[in-house]
Amino acid sequence: MKVCEIFKSIEGEGLRTGQAAVFIRLHGCNLRCSYCDSMYAVEGGDYTQMDVAQVLDAVNAYRRESGVKCVTLTGGEPLIHESVGELLAKFSDAGFEVNVETNGTLPCKWRYANLFYTMDWKCGSSGMSGKMKMDNIATLGKSDVLKFVVGSEDDLKETESVVAQLSQRKKQESNTANEAAHGMPHIYISPVFGTLKYERIVEWMISSKTMTECDARFQIQLHKVVWDPDKRGV
Repeated sequence: MKVCEIFKSIEGEGLRTGQAAVFIRLHGCNLRCSYCDSMYAVEGGDYTQMDVAQVLDAVNAYRRESGVKCVTLTGGEPLIHESVGELLAKFSDAGFEVNVETNGTLPCKWRYANLFYTMDWKCGSSGMSGKMKMDNIATLGKSDVLKFVVGSEDDLKETESVVAQLSQRKKQESNTANEAAHGMPHIYISPVFGTLKYERIVEWMISSKTMTECDARFQIQLHKVVWDPDKRGV
């Protein structure tokens, strides 16, 4: 698989915000979002070919050195790589706690111990909203995250509509399926860096019954506060 970089840092957003983790950034993506902050992992030749064993060895080296147990697989888009299922199985067998960051174009089909997904719904300002499918976000369960990156008032309206639809679908599923596996994911709202004012997003969230009922959470990208927003390897 094409590996852009492997590094240790803190989770900048989501369920493990502020927690140490080893990041594996794979190269290549099937989207071209307007606000992408890692184009070096989307286009060009800035990557190294590595097999599953080599990636696992690199991550194990960090664990031996520092005891880190959390892994985040990101990109680009990690789920487009043929060996990703095998890699996730190896991480699970080795006892790592894995977060897979994915762009919403593919279903979350692998389920292993200590694995969860953080999936994006690409709103209108990304230029990629036409690639989103409700069937993909419906594969998320109660341990997963659904993230909306918002950069306009229209994005806020789209987010509210999508969450309402997903909530209704999950309520229907809970009557026939295991709620733990198919329940509502955690909802996170994140601003496109440098666009909507934070207070506007928060005011919208707390005034929305839909967002309040699903326990939506506002977040910023913590790593862009700690380090320069354009810094790599953090």
